Amino acid sequence: MTRFNLENLPRCGAKTRSGGKCQRYGNKTNGRCKLHGGRSTGAKTKEGKLAVRVNALVNIFIWHFNKRYDLPIKPSDWESAITAYLKICELSAKHNRSASDAVTDIVCKYRVELEATKYCIAEYDGVEALVLIQSALDHYYKDTAAEHLLFHLHAPLYPAPYFDNLSGSKAESNHEIQLLANKSGRVSSSSLRTSISPEQKRLKQYLRLTLQR
Repeated sequence: MTRFNLENLPRCGAKTRSGGKCQRYGNKTNGRCKLHGGRSTGAKTKEGKLAVRVNALVNIFIWHFNKRYDLPIKPSDWESAITAYLKICELSAKHNRSASDAVTDIVCKYRVELEATKYCIAEYDGVEALVLIQSALDHYYKDTAAEHLLFHLHAPLYPAPYFDNLSGSKAESNHEIQLLANKSGRVSSSSLRTSISPEQKRLKQYLRLTLQR
């Protein structure tokens, strides 16, 4: 059995209930803190980071509402998507292995941005643009056997021209319900300390008028 030298082990560093950092050392068996198992490494992938950001929100309902109706795609994401699309256009004229690998690298880096904006790009640059982007995406997804649209739970997508549901997908609804259930005890108490957004005010007015009819 491996025995760790406690003098050389770093402190745990995990966040405690009081908001501080755990100062315990690991144990001799596996070098990990007895209470926390060590500091979390955090999300590594782009999809994982999006999920962590959403899970930390207080008002999940309003966030989902804004995501579907206001499409808060960041300007930097639009810029990244367009840059990636133009690079893919250049590489599409080259029929060799290096070009194919370069496309895979581009999609690996900008897949979320391309998925979020591909229908908008097609509106401006034609159907051929959508075919090109989707071909590049599918090439990457097949290579990685990816669950490629799972991130839509945590980020806005420009709506598809057909079969799009304004109320969101079934997966989005289930995700919203699950998060609301997990935060049921904290949402009401936290919302008292949070200013109401203009969207939330409009939504409350709409619901009030609907109930009065």
